[in-house]
Order: sequence, then C-alpha cells, then structure tokens
Amino acid sequence: MNRADTVHWIGQLIPGELDVAEDSATADLGDGQTVAVTLGFADVDTGLVSVDEGLDVRSELVVVARAEAETLRGVLRAAVEKLTKAGGILPAQPGTMLPGLVETGSVEHALFVPPYLWGGETPRVTEEERLTVLLQLVMLTDAEYAFAVEEGPGALQQALGEAGIDLLDWHR
Repeated sequence: MNRADTVHWIGQLIPGELDVAEDSATADLGDGQTVAVTLGFADVDTGLVSVDEGLDVRSELVVVARAEAETLRGVLRAAVEKLTKAGGILPAQPGTMLPGLVETGSVEHALFVPPYLWGGETPRVTEEERLTVLLQLVMLTDAEYAFAVEEGPGALQQALGEAGIDLLDWHR
C-alpha cells in the first residue's frame, strides 16, 4: 500500500479524526484515551511469511493509552527503530517482547498482541505480494515483563485480564 492508501485504511478503522504526521497518525478516542498507528512500517520486512498464502506478512503498529499523542508517537518510533535495526531477526508478531523500549511512567517494556480494539478479526489488507495486518503494542511494567519472561506472554495476558489491570494506565 502506498501512504495515501494506508491513511485511508487506518481512517476507516479508527473512530474520530486522524491527526496525520510523517510517520504516524493519532486520534482522540474520548475518555482520555489516545490511539497512535504507524504509517509505513509495513515496508519493513521482519521475516514473516504467511504459511497458507505464501505472502510476506507486514504490519502497521498500533498503541492505545491514556497519554499524550506525542508520547504514543515516541513509543511507536522506538519500536520501529528496534525492529528495523534487528533486520528480520526480531519478528513483528504477537508474543514478541521489546525489553527496555522506552521510559514512560512506570512502563518501559513492550509486548505485541493481536489488536483488541476491534474484537474478533485482526484488520488486514491483502495485496498481490503481501498481507498487511495491525499489530498492537502493549506497554508493561518491570513486574509484568518479568512474569512474561518466566511464564510466557500468553500467561501474562491471562493474568492481567483476571486481575483487571488497566493496560491504558501507563502509571500503574
């Protein structure tokens, strides 16, 4: 997808007016919540290929929090930089963790999860040579990150859900 197509796709998915910048778009979701999405990260090959379709799998990254739009943009930039520098060794897929990504409140580590904003199916666009999906970045505290390292990302997600942890609160 070219940039205009990506902005259009994201605009159809995100409620509210998009504030489009060079590398990302943000929107106010109300209730103090902000969403930010990369624009163009799908051009970065992190080594994933669809088994069923044989297509390269690419992602646009999304993050949601009760934080300023520029803070979310900074988190996305840090994730893009880390994944780009990894040169395909660090896949952009659910379960991948990014330790020490940024210092934002009490969270500094990140975990990729299937996007839960839309419930059900992950938003995707299939093109001739690649599949682009949205991939959500969830920020973690030191304790949450340590739990994920010991028990696995799936166990962490289950424990966070059972405990009712507010993942949008980066000062938890």
